[in-house]
Amino acid sequence: MADERVVSETNIGSSNPIARYGRDLVSSIKGIGTGFIMVLIGFVILYYSVGMKESSGTVAKLALTPADQVATTQVGLVKISGKPSVPSVLAAPKTSESVVYYKYTTEEYRKVEQTKTSYKTVQKDGQDVQQTVETKEYVDTWVPVTTTEKWNTFKLGAVTVDPKSANGNYNLKSIYDQETVAPVAANPTLITPITYAGKTANAYPITKTREKVVGVPADQNIIVIGEVANGTISAGDPFIVSNKSDAEIVKDLKSSENLKFWLMKGAAWFFLAFGLMSIFGPVFALLNILPGVGSALSGIMFVIFAIVSAVLVALGSLVIKFWYVFIGLVVVAIIAAITMRKK
Repeated sequence: MADERVVSETNIGSSNPIARYGRDLVSSIKGIGTGFIMVLIGFVILYYSVGMKESSGTVAKLALTPADQVATTQVGLVKISGKPSVPSVLAAPKTSESVVYYKYTTEEYRKVEQTKTSYKTVQKDGQDVQQTVETKEYVDTWVPVTTTEKWNTFKLGAVTVDPKSANGNYNLKSIYDQETVAPVAANPTLITPITYAGKTANAYPITKTREKVVGVPADQNIIVIGEVANGTISAGDPFIVSNKSDAEIVKDLKSSENLKFWLMKGAAWFFLAFGLMSIFGPVFALLNILPGVGSALSGIMFVIFAIVSAVLVALGSLVIKFWYVFIGLVVVAIIAAITMRKK
């Protein structure tokens, strides 16, 4: 059952409609500066979205070379494939299986206090008061306790690979997964503080524990993309270690890049649209002197600004990407205008 309580109150001002109107107008005027900043941020994000590096094209163009055909004297970016040989065995926890990489996690199942904060405005003695409300409830959940990751240096042919700083793109094998019922606590209702989601939260005693190990067995084929230097690959742009196929790696990279591309376009659109709304906010606030007029206009203008922002994102992307073409067109237009004047 949720426990809701007011933790703080702030007096906003008089509940009088004229006073509220004045506060809304002042607030919207203050938002003009925020609006210009948001528009600027939108164009900055748009600029970086156009220049975003795409590793998928680089990886797709690299020839996949069997590891035994790569010499230790070779230098530069390579894409090699083969079965790894490990100078020393890295055994996955809870098993004796030799792995190139493993991730070992332990968790506890218990009731944990979760807090949500919300805000609402109420009237008290003719004043508008903003209340900060905290809602607390206990939820059954798995609580992470420890996480351990390890990589093993290995060889592909004559080339040594140190994968610690690589972008790991693995089909992880489940090596161990075990749940254990915890002994009944001496005091099942005892509440103690724990660390959960980076914060301190109260929790009831443990009812179950779980241990999980996932990893990449050392007997699987490995593809490494990175820079060879002195017979070793430990870095690169990109630097990828994977037990997936060449086609899967390229596909995953394209999917990741497409997601990042559209997220950045979406963020640019968001900042432009809401920035423009903030800039014109005082106009809507002024019109609210007639109840509902400002709000109605605000809704209509948001649709317009949303369309304008989408057009700006599309045109801005073209201008940034093909800036030299647009500069050339401007120069041609200027020369043409000067020539026409002389005639």
